[in-house]
Amino acid sequence: MRINYSDRGPSPLEPEKPSAAGDRDSTFGWWGAFSIQKFVNQATLYHTHEDATGWLAYLQQFYDRNFWFADGGAQVWAYEETYDNWQDRYGMDAVVAVYHSGHGGMDGNGVFFAPLGAAWDGRSDAISNRMALGNEKVNYVFFSTCDSLKVTGGHSPIRTWGGPNIGFRMLFGFETTSIDSGDYGKKFWEKWRAGQTYCDAWLNASWDIYHGQAPSVCAVGATQAEATNRLNTERNFYREHVPDSWYAWRWYYARASIRDTLTQLPGQRQIVQLAPAEPGAELSRLGQLADFPSASLQEIQTERMGVLSATSGDRVISTSPQGNHWIRLAEPNHRNTRQLPTERAIEAARAFAERYAEGAELVVDGVHDLMQNSGTKDGSEVGRPVSLQTHVTFRQVFDGVPVITPGLGLIRVGLDNDGTPVQAQIAIRRATGATREPSSEISPPQPKGGTASAAPLERDPRGALEAAQRRLLAHLAAVTAGEEGARGAAAEQSLEITDVPGTFDVGYEVEGDEAYPAARKLIEIGARDSMFKTRRWVVAPLAR
Repeated sequence: MRINYSDRGPSPLEPEKPSAAGDRDSTFGWWGAFSIQKFVNQATLYHTHEDATGWLAYLQQFYDRNFWFADGGAQVWAYEETYDNWQDRYGMDAVVAVYHSGHGGMDGNGVFFAPLGAAWDGRSDAISNRMALGNEKVNYVFFSTCDSLKVTGGHSPIRTWGGPNIGFRMLFGFETTSIDSGDYGKKFWEKWRAGQTYCDAWLNASWDIYHGQAPSVCAVGATQAEATNRLNTERNFYREHVPDSWYAWRWYYARASIRDTLTQLPGQRQIVQLAPAEPGAELSRLGQLADFPSASLQEIQTERMGVLSATSGDRVISTSPQGNHWIRLAEPNHRNTRQLPTERAIEAARAFAERYAEGAELVVDGVHDLMQNSGTKDGSEVGRPVSLQTHVTFRQVFDGVPVITPGLGLIRVGLDNDGTPVQAQIAIRRATGATREPSSEISPPQPKGGTASAAPLERDPRGALEAAQRRLLAHLAAVTAGEEGARGAAAEQSLEITDVPGTFDVGYEVEGDEAYPAARKLIEIGARDSMFKTRRWVVAPLAR
């Protein structure tokens, strides 16, 4: 096996050299970002700077950013036509690709609002119907916020973004409330480096973080075929603007949750030791299972972030140091838009998954659809939502207890409507067969001259989560008080906090080369009657 090493990884820039417009300043006008954690009048977020950093970090291997405006630096002027290319360097329309991470909300008229970190001209919200994007530089707009690209309930990308769009090619966002996570930008590039299109990379990165939110992507073109083809194939940043006569958009929709979640751990709590990930060996094994020609497995591509990949025609296989692998097996037949029935999808996916599991115990977790719709900007033609693919997720199980860590301990199989497996994510780990007793279940020694309280042998999952939630909220309040003063802390404590229904679960969390018992749930945080909400995971180890 020959491994071809690249220090920087593949470039997302268009194959041609940068145009003369790129020579105006040292950054070449390719990318910039906004991230807001401290808002003028909304609840604090805690991971948006990390989110934007993850998106920028990969790109800055090639050219420096034009800008990164954080918190009070993110102001209305940068989002509106008059100054959105300020000094030919700063603002939403000053770069080919722009990333915004923060709060977001949409009103009943399809108008998107993004609260910002400081007031400018007496205003502190960027509003979609005051934007004009794409008449200067921007072609790829990322809104890592709640409700930035709603596609159901009477909403559509045309309704929200048809007016502001004056030339951009693609927009990435969410149909639903999204989790406050620092991983969206980083995971987007991880998926892209695995060989996925921009559309698939955005959808799959979000799905790794939480499968109860609905990421969405839209693309435009002069014709329906052009817009759809952009969703199917676009993998580079291009400077050329395109007409937006047609819009096509895709999103993930959770069709069914199959697995009954656990509320208690059955039997004795144990920590499972996992075999270390060996990307090279796993790439070869998965390639053989996917019937890759042996010659294609002799020429492996890798880069300093540790992603290994091999290709055979249109097929791609990739592995990561974290043991998260992706295979593209075939081009889906999108001409068949008759939705694959749930039972048939599970049956076809199970046959595929069990081959790749190689003896690992699996349980069906859920089924979701890759949905698509399209329409003309002038409204003369509007399609209906159709399911292009059915994705079946299986969870890895140790002694009857599933792994519950998002994005790990699973096999996810994507099938087209013919029932043909077209792609798969494989993120299972082999148990070494050795387990150890968790130290939290061992009573401490009794001190001389006194009595010791024994460590509890049993922990109630709900009680453990409540304690973890109290610690989390106390930490968030302390951070807010330290950065914003007592008034900011009081405002945070006045927020409404609710459990997200259906998210309480007990199982194994994977960390490094161990899987340990834990409980997990999702909470929603926000002021009552506000359109701006955020969600966070609460995780409580039940034994370590």
